[in-house]
Amino acid sequence: MATKPLAVLGGRSAEQFLTEFWQQQPLLVRDAFPDLGSLLNPDELAGLALDDTVESRIIIERSPIDWELRHGPFNETTFKNLPRTHWTLLIQALDHQVPAVADLLGAFDFIPSWRLDDIMASFAPVGGSVGPHFDDYDVFLVQASGQRRWQIGQHCDDSSELLPELPVRVLQRFEPTQEWLLNPGDMLYLPPGLAHYGVAENDCITLSVGFRAPSEPEILDDFAHFLLPRLKDSARYQDQELALQSNPGWISPAAVTRMSSILLQLVSDQDQVSQWMGEYFSRTKYDQNPEPPEDDYLDTEVLDLLHANLSVRREESSRLLYTGDAHRPQRLFVNGETLPIPPMTHSMVLYLCKNRHYNPVNLAMFCETQENLRLLTQLLNSGVLYIEEDLYQEDED
Repeated sequence: MATKPLAVLGGRSAEQFLTEFWQQQPLLVRDAFPDLGSLLNPDELAGLALDDTVESRIIIERSPIDWELRHGPFNETTFKNLPRTHWTLLIQALDHQVPAVADLLGAFDFIPSWRLDDIMASFAPVGGSVGPHFDDYDVFLVQASGQRRWQIGQHCDDSSELLPELPVRVLQRFEPTQEWLLNPGDMLYLPPGLAHYGVAENDCITLSVGFRAPSEPEILDDFAHFLLPRLKDSARYQDQELALQSNPGWISPAAVTRMSSILLQLVSDQDQVSQWMGEYFSRTKYDQNPEPPEDDYLDTEVLDLLHANLSVRREESSRLLYTGDAHRPQRLFVNGETLPIPPMTHSMVLYLCKNRHYNPVNLAMFCETQENLRLLTQLLNSGVLYIEEDLYQEDED
């Protein structure tokens, strides 16, 4: 399937990016986001770091081998006592806090949304850094303001040595191979395992769009917890073809094969895996539930608000996923829960999962069908979607 050139990928198509760069090699795109100047400022990030519901960290570089890590929430005194240079403030899941930041995720809709983790913000004065390191996941580094110099180096894995006894992961050996100075609007994509080192040239903010890559132990652990309540005690190991052994202490290859067959059968049920993936990857990052409105909406109120052209958004921490055919969903997953898909709602479910900011005209058309109206009202009353006070602007969709 051919795809059109995308400005965010420097004129490359999504198909070309996924074939040539994704999880293979870095990509620098100049002016990928030309209009980020007024998106946020350092004071706003510092304000979020005072909030005990926001995950924040400060990393201070005392020397190349001496790093300090502090966890928020912080207070105003914290920022007054910071050194003038060589420190970094990190705000996790900024897209949960700032709708305009969440809107940036639409630029990456060529990657399945179940792979998304969050957008982290990094503010640093001159010399600020988190040290040379590598990540186990894909990341797009978007320069929001100021300038940061990035170096990339060798490929790393679990055997790559880190500086010992530090609270942050800093590589003991870093061998730079390429270097770029990123200006506001520039973006650098990095595949997993690639060493990189970013240092602020001046006061700067970098947004890191990270994608989830659960480890095999995480996958196995969570799937086992999902599967256990669904298994029956009456289904047990059987060996009707048990043969006489010369030594009762021997676990025979035949027994190993029978046990392997049981395990393989448990993990190869595509319907079970699909259900687990929907629930697991649609969970909110911090296992939080969106706040419902003070008063439930009635169906008639929802229609009136849509006809008034009020903007509708997905609550920023909420995740909507579906399984089944690409064009005909069978199951809808919302924040870790399975919601039934009533007849006649498939098109609206596709629209809700694809976007985060919704055109009320489109929603009103869907809601000419009563099943769609009931589903939309349910999502509004649970806080998964919310209605803004502002009128919808056509150029925002």
